[in-house]
Amino acid sequence: MAVKSSSPKSKAKPLSEATKKYLQSTAKKYGFKPSTLTAVYRKGQGAYLSSGSRNASMEAWARGRVRSFVTGKGKARIADAGLYKKDKGRAPRMSGGKK
Repeated sequence: MAVKSSSPKSKAKPLSEATKKYLQSTAKKYGFKPSTLTAVYRKGQGAYLSSGSRNASMEAWARGRVRSFVTGKGKARIADAGLYKKDKGRAPRMSGGKK
């Protein structure tokens, strides 16, 4: 007979007020939904924890991913293409092609 785990699924730690304010202002500036940028921020935190790199803080790592996502520079927009498409209704454009 299998024993079920009675512990509930752990919830994510709440974001600080400063982080919420940053995500709100960035969303407004670049035309994204705050919920989309929150998801990108959380993915940045996860990437930090799984990377093994300790040259930057978790917050800096996550904010860098958000910045890369909204500006289109770097790989975050391609890595988070599903979030981009959900927010903007289309796939992100690849940079470096013909104009």
